[in-house]
Amino acid sequence: MSKILIAYSTVDGQTKKIAETLSKQLNGDVSLKLFNEVVSLEEYDFIIVGSSIRYGRFPQKLYHFVQKNQKILIEKNADFFGVNLIARTPEKCFVDNNVYVRKFLEKIEWQPNNIKIFAGALNYTTYNFFDRKMIQLIMKITKGPTDTRYDIEFTDWEQVENYATQVNQRA
Repeated sequence: MSKILIAYSTVDGQTKKIAETLSKQLNGDVSLKLFNEVVSLEEYDFIIVGSSIRYGRFPQKLYHFVQKNQKILIEKNADFFGVNLIARTPEKCFVDNNVYVRKFLEKIEWQPNNIKIFAGALNYTTYNFFDRKMIQLIMKITKGPTDTRYDIEFTDWEQVENYATQVNQRA
């Protein structure tokens, strides 16, 4: 039985929700850990790294985790998934069309074996005033939903399930 690690960071919880869903669908001994909870990657047969975008950038936690562990991530052919709201349009779920993921890949030595991009969630009702207004402005610019009375989950759970199936075939 493969030992699988899903290491992730999350801001508003959608990346965690995606990571938890993956962990339940994967065959093997699956560990789900925040980046700061990971002590060593050596014991794992398969590694998935996940993180979300906020204001057009992945968090520094992701870069630190990758830099600290890049040798083993390369050796173990680790996967990566990114979560962002521009992926609410299907074409932005591909690396070539997703500027955030492309910029991330340009900045790191590790090139993931498989890259998935999932749409996140728009949680207007839980954002603080500043985040709500900033994200509303970004949504207006990108022709997204701007009514702050509602939350919208854009994650395509079938896409997440399909990725889990792919991992099960490889792990």
